[in-house]
Amino acid sequence: MNWKHGTLVAAVAAVAAIPAVAQAPIKSERVQFLRGASSATVRGTIRGYETVDYIVGARAGQSMSVSLKTTSTSAYFNVLSPRSQEAVFNGSIAGSRFDSRLQDSGDYRVRVYLMRNAARRGERATYSLTVAVNSRPGSGGPGNGGPAVPGPVGSGPPVSPGNMPAFCRGEASRQYGVRPNYITTGRVVADRGGSVIDGSADQGRNGIKRFRCRFDGRGRFIDVMAITRDGL
Repeated sequence: MNWKHGTLVAAVAAVAAIPAVAQAPIKSERVQFLRGASSATVRGTIRGYETVDYIVGARAGQSMSVSLKTTSTSAYFNVLSPRSQEAVFNGSIAGSRFDSRLQDSGDYRVRVYLMRNAARRGERATYSLTVAVNSRPGSGGPGNGGPAVPGPVGSGPPVSPGNMPAFCRGEASRQYGVRPNYITTGRVVADRGGSVIDGSADQGRNGIKRFRCRFDGRGRFIDVMAITRDGL
């Protein structure tokens, strides 16, 4: 009887330490880097079983660092490889900071979540997540004479150059919360092995926000990058 009771207690303790992500719908958001910046900070709040994936495009050989500041001792993040759902970093085991040379190219997912015991109680966590992606040693940059740094990798089906402006307007209208007719876009320009489109969003009393839509070399959409200093 005592043996059974001890086994049950151990099993309950093990379950309490499992991340809550398996039971939650996962919200995805691509990390936006200001023009010329190598790092960005996003802020958010999760409650209960809510989970957020922050998508970061990067190349093999680049360095990525991620750090989490939060109001909850039960909030953590994992880093998932572009090749699978396997975590290359587990914050509940390794802590609140990730630093690594990347082995694969593609979209990495930084998954923020509450541990299951906290999620079950409906706890809430407010957090700020800082992500930085830096060039590999010897790669292109001001004055170092190295080769150009490869651009980020997009996701989804390729978009033809003729359809890129309309696609960009649709994505920008969702990001800035305005109708597509309040979005103005320029022409498609080749940039770092891919394509970019500069544009602006008229947010009325909040002013005009400048942005850049980015597509990779295969025409896949990367993100809408804020150019205006105050972002959104």
